[in-house]
Order: sequence, then C-alpha cells, then structure tokens
Amino acid sequence: MLLQRIVSITRSGQLTIPKNFREKLGIIGGAKAVIKLKDNSLFVSPHLNFKQLSGSLGGNIKLTNRELKKARKAFQTKWADEEK
Repeated sequence: MLLQRIVSITRSGQLTIPKNFREKLGIIGGAKAVIKLKDNSLFVSPHLNFKQLSGSLGGNIKLTNRELKKARKAFQTKWADEEK
C-alpha cells in the first residue's frame, strides 16, 4: 500500500510527517530518521535504536548460545552496512 501526502518544508529544511504516517511507523514523540537521496527522490525511514526495538520480536524464540552469537554477528554486519 502506498500512502502519499504533500507536506510543507520550512526554510530551515524541516518537514512534518503526518500523524497517520507516524502511527503506522510506530514513531512516538521525538525520533531519529535515516534519509536517503536516490536520483531525484528523498526517502525517509525511522532509525530505531535498541530500546525502541524492545518487545518488537515477541514470541517464544529459543536459541542456543551458538545460534545467538551467529544471529548477533549477522545483525551487526547488516546494521553497519545500512549505516553507510
């Protein structure tokens, strides 16, 4: 599903993300965002820290220590790649 709205950009470059967009993205209060520029388009996505991720996985996931270490390493690598 594509949601689209026209928003204003202030002289200082600020824009307001509509409330229903923030709700769909789980943005509550102040937050950090990642912005990407590709060709002639700007992409904005929430930058979640570990505290914001708390409880997002839910369920009864059980891993051995070896599996957990492997998962952490994969997550760190992917996270670092996205920061570039």
